[in-house]
Amino acid sequence: MPETVRFNIVNPAIEDYVTGLVPARSPVLSRVEEHAAQHNVPIVGPLEGQALALLARLVKAKSILEVGTATGYSAIWLGQVAKENAGHLTGIEFDASRHAEATKNLADAGLADTVEVLSGDARDVVAGLTGPYDFIFFDLVRSIPDEHHLLRLYELCADRLVTGGLFCVDNVLHGGDVLDPKTQGARSAQHLNQTIGRDGRFVASFLTIRDGLAVALKVRE
Repeated sequence: MPETVRFNIVNPAIEDYVTGLVPARSPVLSRVEEHAAQHNVPIVGPLEGQALALLARLVKAKSILEVGTATGYSAIWLGQVAKENAGHLTGIEFDASRHAEATKNLADAGLADTVEVLSGDARDVVAGLTGPYDFIFFDLVRSIPDEHHLLRLYELCADRLVTGGLFCVDNVLHGGDVLDPKTQGARSAQHLNQTIGRDGRFVASFLTIRDGLAVALKVRE
């Protein structure tokens, strides 16, 4: 099977080894992985997908928000957790073709009644949602170079997370560019990381899985 699109922060051989320990995926997940590799669609991949699902299970997430759904790969991992807990996942995707692909993939995964993917600009959509959510996965760091836009979305999501809920943010290492940010996107990612680390509402840890995953537990309002 072709490799999924990935950003090699960790030694690729080590990443391949631990990815090989992930149990066999469903035919739908495998198909989405192949499509992502063939069409250069960035997805979290099986290693991070499994990690996100584990984290969601740890907080017994019933109400999940995913900001940046793309073709639905991570939404399938997280949607399965929501379904196990008789809950619901709300996804958001701006691109019309990816929105259609995600809707199809989720239906094929048996999650049509569990996952709803909304279409539109994430700021507008999240602002119109009340939640509250037990688990939020934010996957737009590489898609939003504008710092004000990125931090505004962070605040909107943080406000809609329950105390005791988990906020996961992908691509926080921005390909390693946060070490010496020369682009606006890398500078925005660096500032977002500092904001998460200093936010008194959260206890956060930054994991060097793939392109970096921030995991923040909300401990107070």
